[in-house]
Amino acid sequence: MRAIKPVHLNQKGDEVSNLHKGLLFLILHQPGISDNDRRTLQQRLAPELRDQTFGNATLDLVRTWQVQLKHRPDAPKNLRDNLAVNGDVEQGTADALNWLLAELGALKLE
Repeated sequence: MRAIKPVHLNQKGDEVSNLHKGLLFLILHQPGISDNDRRTLQQRLAPELRDQTFGNATLDLVRTWQVQLKHRPDAPKNLRDNLAVNGDVEQGTADALNWLLAELGALKLE
């Protein structure tokens, strides 16, 4: 998996597809999500995944992870401090998502 880079609402293409891969990995591997919620999140994201589009489903899912990461005590303070809760994937959100993906073994940060 490649590191997530900043992407924004209504954007399309490879960087959005990479964000979707990261979000799907989190949906499937983050502890504490019920099987039913995993299915629901995957189904909601599916149309945007097919079109490689950063739409409202992606925005809502990113916002959910932003809230969780903002309040996650084991996340580095500098990541939490630079994290906006707005659904956009600016650099602070990309860094925080990449940290979480690395923690779960999906990404090697250098």
